[in-house]
Amino acid sequence: MAKRLPFWGKIAYGAGSAGWVLLDRVVMTWLYYFYITSPIEGVSRYVGAALFGAVMFGGRFIDAIADPIIAKFSDNFNSRLGRRIPFMLASGIFYVLVFIALFYPPVQGESPWNALHLFIFLGLFFTFFTGYVCPYLALLAELAHTQSDRVDLTTYRSIFYMVGGALGMLVSGILIDALGFHGMVWVLAAVALPFLYVPALIKEKDYTDAQPATMGLIEAVKSTLQNRPFTIYLVGIITLQLGYNIFTINLPLYATQLLGKSEGEASLFFLAQATAVIAFPLLNYLSKKLGLKKGMIFTMLLFVAALPFTLFVSNSLTVISPTVLLLAILGVMGIAQVGVMIVPDAIVACVSDLEERRTGQRREAMYFGTQGLLVKMAMGASALVSGTLIQLFGDTLGVQLSGPAAAIIILIGMIFFAACYPEKEVLAASREIAAGGLSGGASS
Repeated sequence: MAKRLPFWGKIAYGAGSAGWVLLDRVVMTWLYYFYITSPIEGVSRYVGAALFGAVMFGGRFIDAIADPIIAKFSDNFNSRLGRRIPFMLASGIFYVLVFIALFYPPVQGESPWNALHLFIFLGLFFTFFTGYVCPYLALLAELAHTQSDRVDLTTYRSIFYMVGGALGMLVSGILIDALGFHGMVWVLAAVALPFLYVPALIKEKDYTDAQPATMGLIEAVKSTLQNRPFTIYLVGIITLQLGYNIFTINLPLYATQLLGKSEGEASLFFLAQATAVIAFPLLNYLSKKLGLKKGMIFTMLLFVAALPFTLFVSNSLTVISPTVLLLAILGVMGIAQVGVMIVPDAIVACVSDLEERRTGQRREAMYFGTQGLLVKMAMGASALVSGTLIQLFGDTLGVQLSGPAAAIIILIGMIFFAACYPEKEVLAASREIAAGGLSGGASS
């Protein structure tokens, strides 16, 4: 029987998220800004806002298709290193190299060649992202065997997630002011690379008895979507990620476009999200004591409460300081983002237990891969929505409307998830699997 993952293993697992989140946050925070405003001297822009949104959607479409394919290969893979670690080892270096290439468009000015470059390298970036992250997330369900352990593991992972996020969102702007965009890209790429390989210190096969799955791709996807609690959860996470990413890609524009700040000053606004520090114990406690369903609803409520106020972020605001308003919004969002990091993946780890009871196979990667397919389509749509808002309403009002649009989308998903998700059924299955699959092992 599998051992219980010790404390050092939880830290090693969590460290990997700092690497992939760092690069992901730089891309989600700055790539849109880089291409549609071009902070490079002498260049007005590389592509138009609406075209960027369409290209981002296309890149996410490629990424989405890669998710179930990589998930199937990971679930069915067998090696002395396990089912997950080999994919992470192979993908990490290419993920970093393609990240660098994204910020080197071939033409110094607006050009369809830049759009083609963006499309190709976004597709590659998201594919290697999936090649690392889908097996990485599936590893969570195999290393932690109870809901409590899974919440702990997502919490440790989330702490490193915040480290990577701070580097990608806060330090990146400071580096841009000091070294320029390309200097920032190279420095953060060098920082991310070693983090990506820390989880390889874990001997995967010591902590899981799971055997390679045998289902083909179509059969595996079909079986996954027959898991009713999972499909209900998908509605909630798709709307949450769509709204969250509308907020994320507009984040630098709230400070630069609406308040006239520099890139470095924009990064300082992200410090307001340090409220995440208090949110880790809060969300950990809430999810363990009250359940993952309430944790998810609480997370979505925070988005719905805070994001509509981006409509009022403007230097023409006289009732209160627009700077104070933006800082307040970001403070609430700091707490909300911790919920996004801790709760959803713990839910997927739990609903995937139903698969073993139904079919006798452990296919965690396909659950994360199927989620990834649909969520990444939504994330691509976030750029499409944001670009369309700017195209229709202009650079100022289009950015201001991004928050209310995101809040409405998340509200719809929250209502459906709250009404339909069968948490008791999922918990019963998880307890049944855990009772038969965990040895004494090391304690945490």
